[in-house]
Amino acid sequence: MMVSATALHMGPLMLPWQMVLLLTGLVLVYGAGRYFRQKQQWPEPSWRIFSDSLWTSFWVGLIAARLVFVLMHADLYLATPLDIIKIQDKGFHFYGGLIAGIGWFLWKNRSLANLPKAILITLFVAIQLCLNWGIQTVLPQQNQYPDLQFQNLQQQQVPLQHWVGKPTVINLWASWCPPCHREMPVLHQAQQDYPDIHFVMLNQGETTDTVQDYLRQHGFNFQHVLFDPQGDMATQMNMYGLPSTLFFNAQGQLVHRHMGELTQPMLRRYINDLSAPSSK
Repeated sequence: MMVSATALHMGPLMLPWQMVLLLTGLVLVYGAGRYFRQKQQWPEPSWRIFSDSLWTSFWVGLIAARLVFVLMHADLYLATPLDIIKIQDKGFHFYGGLIAGIGWFLWKNRSLANLPKAILITLFVAIQLCLNWGIQTVLPQQNQYPDLQFQNLQQQQVPLQHWVGKPTVINLWASWCPPCHREMPVLHQAQQDYPDIHFVMLNQGETTDTVQDYLRQHGFNFQHVLFDPQGDMATQMNMYGLPSTLFFNAQGQLVHRHMGELTQPMLRRYINDLSAPSSK
């Protein structure tokens, strides 16, 4: 098991921290509900409604979080509507989903006494806030270019500080990685659509011949291809998992990090933030 800034890794399974927080909260609220059931002698129908609604609230919240996010970025998703169902881009509005899930839970359990419901909701929200604060505080996060340099296709060493002066997108990838391959056309097109942004394809652990054969076979002509044979970038940025994408502004400050497959709308959303006043 490995812990990164964005997810909990258990072998091939990668759970984003927000998902871990939600599941932890649901399990603890379920346990607290069992306590109230015995303490207040809930009838069996009330307990069944409670336990069922707890898990359906998760799905209601998940769907609502996706819908709110898509509606907030409708201009990005209208061009590629099929990307709406590609939830692997992790485009969710956390608080929108939280409100919808809690609302569903309260409505389904409207026959229960108000005090236990208030305690359970408070417990769930407190878990989300406290654990999220703990993760952000304890886990190390690099917020600017690390002091690293990598070899390019011309066998020249290129320091990461070379990219300071323009917004830069650094993608950690490998040819054997299916989601890396699926997002390649999105990144390749973005390189043409955004000439004022550097797109750096930082290969993880493969040889020059392997990478060149892959790019040639699929017709990808990236301007900046670098090699990270030891995975130093992933270690420095605490990003264990492929694909991973890092978004730096022109000053070399990290604006966003994304672990997992990118869709075109999600990539455009991140790129828009690179030139926003808050990223300067």
